[in-house]
Amino acid sequence: MAVVLAITSDTHCRSTVGLMSPKGVPLDDGGHVSPSPGQLWLWQCWLSFWDMVNTLKEKHNAPVWWESNGDLVDGDHHNTYQIVSRNSIQEREIVRDVLDIPLSLSPERIFIIRGTEAHVGAGGCSEESIARALSDDWPVEPDPETGNYSWWKLMMDVEGVLIDFTHHGRTGMRPWTHWNATALLAAQIVMERVRGHERIPDLAIRSHYHRHSDSYDAHLCRVIQTPAYQNATSFVTRVVPESLADIGGIAIVIDDGKFEVHKDLHKPSRGKIWTAA
Repeated sequence: MAVVLAITSDTHCRSTVGLMSPKGVPLDDGGHVSPSPGQLWLWQCWLSFWDMVNTLKEKHNAPVWWESNGDLVDGDHHNTYQIVSRNSIQEREIVRDVLDIPLSLSPERIFIIRGTEAHVGAGGCSEESIARALSDDWPVEPDPETGNYSWWKLMMDVEGVLIDFTHHGRTGMRPWTHWNATALLAAQIVMERVRGHERIPDLAIRSHYHRHSDSYDAHLCRVIQTPAYQNATSFVTRVVPESLADIGGIAIVIDDGKFEVHKDLHKPSRGKIWTAA
């Protein structure tokens, strides 16, 4: 039976440039934070992806599995000023509204991958907390080796297709190295599995860099670096000012040992050009 595997990552809920519902979030002292125009655009991208997933679900008459590939939230890190509040209650409110969208499709299975500790807390505690809370009412799949409800690394066999998930991947930081780095990672995955006499994954999902790239059929394992749902932070504008994030998600239709990749990709604007009056 076919499965529609919906993959999202790097939503960075609580970031002032991350994913947030149009209704915003109330503050503890009675105030209110509303999303910026950029965040409203991200929300439309979020809805666009899940509309695509729903279309695939209906087309293939298949259940939806949802995999969050890390950095679901944005913690109080590096003395950043770009978080809505240092009160974790606001983070939970934002996450709840964000998750209402995928949960409206009644996913049959949910997998939560832990991201970068600077964003999701030591040991991925924020994502583990979210996964445990979700598991009260939703089919969150726990890691059988640890008993936790979130994973650092997940190897999944779906309909005969082996998929390797973890948050941190590899992509080049320049246009001329962007795709090469992902292809090199695909080659490394293959070589490491061959050396270890292990089964080679058909597909590996990686995230973290907010840039989409795809090794396609360059090697026996196909690596896909996922897009994100966060606009540029002040750190990004300093480190890679020429680069624009890729916004969106990946959906994979898997059936009888074969898979088909669908992408919902968007690019943010560089902004208006100033001209003298």
